[in-house]
Amino acid sequence: MRLFFPLTIYIVIIIILFAGCISRGGEPPLATTTPTTLAPSTAGTTVAPNSPDISLEAAPGRYNPLMSSTVGIRLSARYNASVPVVYNWTADYGYFVTWNAPDYRVTIDNRNIVTDQPSIYWSYPTADMGTKKPPVTIRLVIETERLIHGGSGGRGTIAWKEIHIGWEGNDTAVAEI
Repeated sequence: MRLFFPLTIYIVIIIILFAGCISRGGEPPLATTTPTTLAPSTAGTTVAPNSPDISLEAAPGRYNPLMSSTVGIRLSARYNASVPVVYNWTADYGYFVTWNAPDYRVTIDNRNIVTDQPSIYWSYPTADMGTKKPPVTIRLVIETERLIHGGSGGRGTIAWKEIHIGWEGNDTAVAEI
């Protein structure tokens, strides 16, 4: 009997901890795929018309900061890189949140982040709840390090993609395709 009681408590604690990590409602992730065309890069070059296609997925499709199951809308880039790349994420409202392995520590970042991870979360300040918020444009630019004769130089743009976030009521962010 002594072994059964602590084992039951441990199982209940594990269930409680993982309860917030389960998606509710069976809502599939939103995905966007369109061919990229000419786009300026930060280095002043342009993307060729036959540049690679990328897609973005957003899950969940609707988000409110009061949701306990996620820290924001997870944005995932689908791109098969043949060279090492970085993902340059920019939002005109809100901020990005990183929550990745191995430590799964939540880190609130700025409106612009450059990372080697193809996924990131987007959220907005809880202090803004109850107020009218602007439509949001999030742009992902996939970049690679570019070599300049005699040394290394800035990044070169491989492809880019945008996703828009609208609002349902004042506080529920909705990823739009």
